[in-house]
Amino acid sequence: MSELPRTALERVLARASELQTSTSAEPGETISEARLVEIAKEVGLDVQHVRQAIAEERAQVVLAEPEHGPLLSSLGPSVVSAQRTISGSPSELLARLEAMLPRLEMMLPIRRTGDRLILEPRRDTFGNFMRSLGVGGRRFDLVRLDQLVVTATRVDDGRTVLRFDAVMNGARSSERTSAVVISTVLFLLAAAVAVPAFVFSLVLPSFAVATVAGLTALAAGGSWLTWRSVRKRFRTLVARVQNRVEFLLDEAQQGKLEQPPSLLDRMLKGGNNWQL
Repeated sequence: MSELPRTALERVLARASELQTSTSAEPGETISEARLVEIAKEVGLDVQHVRQAIAEERAQVVLAEPEHGPLLSSLGPSVVSAQRTISGSPSELLARLEAMLPRLEMMLPIRRTGDRLILEPRRDTFGNFMRSLGVGGRRFDLVRLDQLVVTATRVDDGRTVLRFDAVMNGARSSERTSAVVISTVLFLLAAAVAVPAFVFSLVLPSFAVATVAGLTALAAGGSWLTWRSVRKRFRTLVARVQNRVEFLLDEAQQGKLEQPPSLLDRMLKGGNNWQL
């Protein structure tokens, strides 16, 4: 019997699992992590890689089904996600983020359950004022999120899969609505101007036809330009949010999630340098 190359092993196992699931698996049938690790050992897979894959699978978040539609789909995704495997325990990482994100991103924790932290943008008077200032010379890229879901899943004693899911359903729907409203107004204006043109149709029919055609073309062109502008604006927002969550993962990976000392702490630490 011929032997399969090692590079084909993962594909064979994945396909066998797919066939098993589609033909004989009962609904709700599960397999324990210990059994999965045991199978991995039997086929020669690195246990560390298997544990990481399990953690990454568990880090997946089941979010509410977003609103669908051709306009919404053409705008872009409603959820921006990113994850990394980094050093540290889930509880430590979530605690640091819970302390840091309100200050760094104006995000307020609203719920923490087990390995998951859910935050929303701060929308009170103080939060709006600080965002308008652009503290630190930068924009608050997460301000238009519905929620930021942070999941920390243990891989082993020293590693954790940290995942960010930025939900943007509200921002996407708002952009779609603004484009539809502007387009509707343009066509209504065109129609309002076109109505008097019919008055001249008895005298100058060709003038009336040309006027209606020109106004319709202008309204259609304005709608198209509006949609392009809205789509570009939303996709720019998506890119900025993606960059921001990747930055947060960079900070976590480099061990920079510690909150910087306050002014009082700096004063106390360098007390000899302060003169009254």
